[in-house]
Amino acid sequence: MTRNVTRRGLLLGTVMLSAGVGLSQVIADSYPTRPIRLFTGGAPGSAPDLIARLLGDRLSIALRQPIVIENRPGAGGILAMQALVGSRPDGYTIALATMSQAVFNSYLFSKLPYDPLRDLEPVSPLVTGAMAIAAHPAFPADTFGEFVSMARAQPGKINVGVPANGSPPHLIAQLVMRTAGIEVTFVPFKSAPDALTAVLRGDVQVCVDGPLMFTPHVQDRTLKVLAVTGRAREEALPDVPTVAEAGFTGAQGEAWIGVVAPARTPPT
Repeated sequence: MTRNVTRRGLLLGTVMLSAGVGLSQVIADSYPTRPIRLFTGGAPGSAPDLIARLLGDRLSIALRQPIVIENRPGAGGILAMQALVGSRPDGYTIALATMSQAVFNSYLFSKLPYDPLRDLEPVSPLVTGAMAIAAHPAFPADTFGEFVSMARAQPGKINVGVPANGSPPHLIAQLVMRTAGIEVTFVPFKSAPDALTAVLRGDVQVCVDGPLMFTPHVQDRTLKVLAVTGRAREEALPDVPTVAEAGFTGAQGEAWIGVVAPARTPPT
């Protein structure tokens, strides 16, 4: 027996399948019949970009159509959201939305050119994860506790790179540092790869971003990770303790990424 599958339902099903959720769907012959665009506000090589490409690969198999990744970095992901909400709401354009695009931007920008509640149609949550606090190998602190002690001894002297002002890594880092009672100097970059390059070169001592950004560099010992900010240790960094394990139980923070479509995308 063949069931009718809506565009929104089909996207939801395939996104959840891509995320490892066991949801069975029958693909309708009428959709999709051409490539689907997937916008992301992350620069090439950033954590959102890596997730978008993994999702695109799996969606293309499930939907039997190419998924075209379009990076629109900058302005807290506003450019990506503008491209999304300016597209036809026909199921052929979707986007990754981080906490910045879905929540934070409404408070950070006085004239946001889109309304997350009015202009975005939620499709599915995708991933939730912690941030990692990484440092250049020459940085004297090897643990989060030692980092806190250093920062308390020299307030504002430690430079911490973040992908952008108001990004999830920036705000979670602010929460962690405030809870730990320390003052650092945040250095925002245009993109996550720029922040990563800066800490690898030693331009900043510390960088905060998703663990995916740092794992290869931990393996080749060009970076060290002091702690992760989630409720549990990261599978990719099993030897790295959480900030709670380091004695700072209130300094916990995780970010999420979901999939959205333009508002008024038809259900059929």
